[in-house]
Amino acid sequence: MTSNIIHESSEQRVYYFDFLRVFATFAVVILHLSAQNWDTTDVKSFAWNTFNFYDSIVRWAVPSFVMISGALFLQRDIPFKKFFSKYIFRIVTAFLFWSFVYAVEHYVENKDIIKALDHFIMGHYHLWFLFMITGLYMILPFTKKIVESYFLTKYFLMLAFIFTFFLPQSVNLISVFSEKYGTIATYVINNFYFYFVMGFTVYFLLGYVLNKIEISKKQERIIYLLGICGFIATILMSIMVSRIKNKPNEIFYSYTSINVLFESIAVFVFFKQHFNNSSRIILALSKYSFGAYLVHAAVIRVIELYGLNTLSFNPIFSVPVISVIVFVISFAVSGVLNHIPMLKKYIV
Repeated sequence: MTSNIIHESSEQRVYYFDFLRVFATFAVVILHLSAQNWDTTDVKSFAWNTFNFYDSIVRWAVPSFVMISGALFLQRDIPFKKFFSKYIFRIVTAFLFWSFVYAVEHYVENKDIIKALDHFIMGHYHLWFLFMITGLYMILPFTKKIVESYFLTKYFLMLAFIFTFFLPQSVNLISVFSEKYGTIATYVINNFYFYFVMGFTVYFLLGYVLNKIEISKKQERIIYLLGICGFIATILMSIMVSRIKNKPNEIFYSYTSINVLFESIAVFVFFKQHFNNSSRIILALSKYSFGAYLVHAAVIRVIELYGLNTLSFNPIFSVPVISVIVFVISFAVSGVLNHIPMLKKYIV
């Protein structure tokens, strides 16, 4: 996604990034289509369980984008002024353009100028990624210093695992069975104010580390085993919690849950180990992935307005079929926009 803002030369190009970027874009489309009727469908129904399955197996998509960005940016020496004037500025212009587009769409549908303005300021539901990745880019001088030290990198990742993944997920589990003790545990943990090691920063560093290190066959098998456990846990624990609460519950969908962490690492390593050949088609699609991400939500909405959604027919088939349609149209639109110089430079 935004990681393709950095253009690698043919000699430096890491081909598995291109494959991962394209597949992750498709996974995001599946994720958003799975969520289309997820929260309004009975959690005991066949349809909801199908949506949960598809949603669970693509939670790695956004972390993969962040890991690609970390792997690319943390190994480059980019002047700080150029970083803001070129890379962050492009994200800001892309956000302003697309947020305006989606705000206009919102106004056309609802005829409420105030809500449309709110929509413009906050951004469409998928544009949150631009806020997040901008934040990661702005702390790059700090994270670059961390990865320069083997000890600091290990120490940061250890703290991140504890305070970003293990403790919050433990609290979530406690809250499922006892809101009182969950609230107490949350209060205690929040008093640490460990914000620096929390959130997506861990994926940013992980991308750099996983790209740099050599992974043995034994380590690879262990990573895949943990990844499979992560996929299974996401599916089954989401079903369990949703049925206990008798309504859809997404705590195990969280990007800061251990199961999603294991999914994301496994997928990243799989592409690193097995997708290192050049592909002209994948290279072309990779260049269009940022624009495809930005436009795909509009494509989903247009298709929905024409009466096609994930409940139109059997969800086992509707989710992947509509995902392919959205994927193709989104990349086609992005391809067109990428051939218009001014738009290519600032919004895709």
